[in-house]
Amino acid sequence: AVLGGGMVVVFAWMCTGAHGGFGLTSVDWLLAGAVVAASVGYVYGAKVTPALGAERVICWVCLGALPITLPIALWLWPANAGDIRPSAWAGFVYVGTVSMWAGFFAWYRGLDWGGALRVSQTQLLQPFLAMLFAWPLLGERLDAVSIGFALAVVATVFLSWRLR
Repeated sequence: AVLGGGMVVVFAWMCTGAHGGFGLTSVDWLLAGAVVAASVGYVYGAKVTPALGAERVICWVCLGALPITLPIALWLWPANAGDIRPSAWAGFVYVGTVSMWAGFFAWYRGLDWGGALRVSQTQLLQPFLAMLFAWPLLGERLDAVSIGFALAVVATVFLSWRLR
């Protein structure tokens, strides 16, 4: 996991270097904090899933986050919300209900069945799967370095599964 995570970081560093250099800003530190918070949430979610079930865990997580997320959402609410296209609202509702809520049913069930350490390594593949789908859907260009890093990360995930 450490090797695969390190490769993802090196790849991101190389990509930013190609587009104007690497530098940490306050937003980067917020993202790092979000990664740590999500990691803690995954670990505790995986611990309580056997007792509560995946569906209850994510529902309680959503309710528990409301005291933080609701005030922030209201503070950042756009003044011209009526001008936002219905397709954008539909996308927002889809991401909130299907990707982020219902998707976590399967995620926590997977953490329960396969173990948090083993299953969580699949997330190392996420940036590369995003690149793969961006190629046909958005016309993004894949280069040899991107493909090479993706294959190396896939290999580390595969090896970690085989060595357990």
